[in-house]
Amino acid sequence: MTLVLAATLAATLAGLAKTLLLTLIAVLNGILALLAALATWKTYLALGTKVLLIALFCVPIVGLLVFLVWGQRVVRDNQR
Repeated sequence: MTLVLAATLAATLAGLAKTLLLTLIAVLNGILALLAALATWKTYLALGTKVLLIALFCVPIVGLLVFLVWGQRVVRDNQR
């Protein structure tokens, strides 16, 4: 009887250990997935910020160049 009880207890403990290890692996997988998502998000955020800063710098410069090349001629023609 004690041998059966010991075998049952060992099987229960083995099942509990297996469940605990699988749970720990799942939690670790979730944490790693979250870190990967944050790294990707930060990369896109940095890239978007760079593009925005380039656009904020280039759009007025291009607008000024267009005015200097084309707009002054239009203004000069309309003043005559």
